Amino acid sequence: MLQTSPDFKKTLSYLGNSPFFSKLKPEIIEDMLKDFTLITIKKSTILGDNMKYFYIILKGRLRLTQVDPVTGKSVTIFLLHEGDGFDIFPLLDGKEHITQPIAVDDMIVIRASSQKVRDWITIHPDFNATFLPYIGEKLREMESFSESIVFHDTLTRLANLILKFTEEKKDDNDGHYKVKLINNLSHEVLAELIGTSRSVLSTQMQKLKKDGIIAGKKGSLVVKNIKKLKEKL
Repeated sequence: MLQTSPDFKKTLSYLGNSPFFSKLKPEIIEDMLKDFTLITIKKSTILGDNMKYFYIILKGRLRLTQVDPVTGKSVTIFLLHEGDGFDIFPLLDGKEHITQPIAVDDMIVIRASSQKVRDWITIHPDFNATFLPYIGEKLREMESFSESIVFHDTLTRLANLILKFTEEKKDDNDGHYKVKLINNLSHEVLAELIGTSRSVLSTQMQKLKKDGIIAGKKGSLVVKNIKKLKEKL
């Protein structure tokens, strides 16, 4: 992407939300952006070229999902959003990743070849200093997810998921707590995020609603009683 491109300034403004670029000097960002291409991805698209490119999300959400080829059961390991990058595993070891990247929304992303990003890790220490902590954060998320699947029941996992994305302060208009990122996801996708079936997830959601803990407001999930939600943990 050249500096003369009409997308250049817009891309720079988006990158302020990315852990990869937020602490880099402007001249380094501009140099790296020369190797990026801006593309759009339609909702529900499955990206099948995860060994060739490394992507950074500028707008929209993407889920990294694993599907059992025999049973058809699926589990979503990560829900990524603005500023996140994917796919990290093929970038590091050059091997195909079995996780399917699926667009949750219409997305805007930038991408560069995986080999070019590997070069950046070597020649740009400042980029490396942001890249490694990001990998560490994602590994800890995987560790936490594995622990939850093994040791926690479905209701606890659901409560933990909702709490993770719940804003700390009440909305001044209605006194509810807003839920970010997962607030308008289908029960099927929410079930994948906690490793259960849609029917079990729906049952647990109804329990939380009956207890006055959550509510559906104009097709969006909100938390009514955050104290009771925490008690479910």
